[in-house]
Amino acid sequence: MAISAAFFFLVFGKKPLIAVFAPDNLALDFIPQTLAAGFMAALMPALQTRAKIVSGTLAGAPPVAKAIVARAVLLAIASLALAAAVTGSLWLGGIATLPWGSALALKIVYGGLLGLIITPIALRAILPRG
Repeated sequence: MAISAAFFFLVFGKKPLIAVFAPDNLALDFIPQTLAAGFMAALMPALQTRAKIVSGTLAGAPPVAKAIVARAVLLAIASLALAAAVTGSLWLGGIATLPWGSALALKIVYGGLLGLIITPIALRAILPRG
């Protein structure tokens, strides 16, 4: 969520109104945010869990790091469906601009939602069953 906020400040600054589509393209920014946040939400917790399995702190057979990276890429790409849903909702709702605070809140909540969805999926794939 903090990374989403930081990138929001970097990309949109402190403009009082943010255009959802052109010229500011808040909606288009969901694509790189989704890919980056989705990838990291899958990669980092899975690598940390793998390290615990390797060290013996957690039971199970450690997955190959390459498989973790591949799964993170696939989950990031799959999470683009959520970006499409949010963008479609903004378009169908006829929302052309958002106040700065609302746009920031949307991007922060969206980044958190990605983590809440992607991280458990990534971890279930590597944790031992039973």
